[in-house]
Amino acid sequence: MDLLDGRLKFRHLTLLIAVYECGSVVRAAESLHLTQPAATRTLRELEAVAELPLFVRVPRGMRPTVYGEALVGHARAVVAEVRRAEEHLTGLRQGREGTVTVGTLLAGANVLLPRAVARLKRERPRLTVVVREGTPDVLHPALLGGELDVIVGRMGTAPGEGEGEKVRQRTLYREPIRLAVRAGHPLLTGGGRDGASPADGEGPGGGKGGEGSEGSGPGGIAPTDGEGAGGSRPDRIAPTDGEGPGGSRPDRIAPTDGEGPGGSRPDRIAPTDGEGPGGSDRGGISLTDALAHPWILPVEQTALRQELGALFVERGLSLPADRVECTSILTMRALLLQTDMVALLPELVLRDDEQLAALPVELPSVGRTVGVTEAAHRTRTPALEALLRHLDEEAALLRASLGGGREKGVSESLSER
Repeated sequence: MDLLDGRLKFRHLTLLIAVYECGSVVRAAESLHLTQPAATRTLRELEAVAELPLFVRVPRGMRPTVYGEALVGHARAVVAEVRRAEEHLTGLRQGREGTVTVGTLLAGANVLLPRAVARLKRERPRLTVVVREGTPDVLHPALLGGELDVIVGRMGTAPGEGEGEKVRQRTLYREPIRLAVRAGHPLLTGGGRDGASPADGEGPGGGKGGEGSEGSGPGGIAPTDGEGAGGSRPDRIAPTDGEGPGGSRPDRIAPTDGEGPGGSRPDRIAPTDGEGPGGSDRGGISLTDALAHPWILPVEQTALRQELGALFVERGLSLPADRVECTSILTMRALLLQTDMVALLPELVLRDDEQLAALPVELPSVGRTVGVTEAAHRTRTPALEALLRHLDEEAALLRASLGGGREKGVSESLSER
């Protein structure tokens, strides 16, 4: 007996199960929409392949032999696996099952990607999504090698130009990058502009409040109540009674009951439309002030690091020597909360984090264009199509929340890898 010699057919197994369950060849033939002679012939073929009797005739039909009982168990397992294979293939064809593997760049899509994946999983629970974080020099070769289906995040030139490989890139939205610190950071509370917070009643200049004769501000105008000796800045208005309305500092917008209009915190997101007089940033804090504290920088392989470096060169500054270089958002956030470090984070990340705040320092040439990158000539799977649809829908909502539509001329484009 050799069940793998090619004589055993799937129809043999289905008939075997039907005769066992129906108890007769006649009823089994009816259930399979066969004629009785065809069913009888098929059963004889199966017994010839097995070289064993599988059923015996009884007054009311057919009874399985010990060999028939054994073979029915295996036949049911085979038929069940084939049915599962059919369901699996159907699910793959419709995008309800399978796996989609996504690469994401440093701080690339910390709001967009989780939202899109959550929507995808609600729609297709049996679809597996694998997310791998990395830098462009790691993710692009993985994409072209077939290890990734798509890269989601900050877009830039694909590494390795001139190798003849192509990728397809599509922009979803543009997002500002902010200088992020912990809530209550010395730069936000008006102290620490020289790298340390004022202590025990001292003003920003180091003098005690009320000592106006020795440390009067520029032009000989001494602070009247609560301003430190020598602590007034020429580009700021001195308070008349120590503080602005509601106890806020005069260079900051005071919240009415903890929040600004629409529920936003006015000290968390910096203005986006320019700098103050003389090139200083609004709020009396400059990029130079921030350099008095340690920084967390993107690694050198990222476009964000290159843009930041160009900005420092433009302003005649050197990158901070006291720094950590990091690609992990979790590590960056933990460092920010535990120290007085300064880091670069996307605006959407800061909006959703009540423990972090944005410094009112403008970075006009630093931002990120978020989009998707695919291998140009690879056919999309239904699972990937579904993910891209949810990415587009979530990106539209984020564009609206950022106050702008999609940039003109943004369309699918090819760039040499």
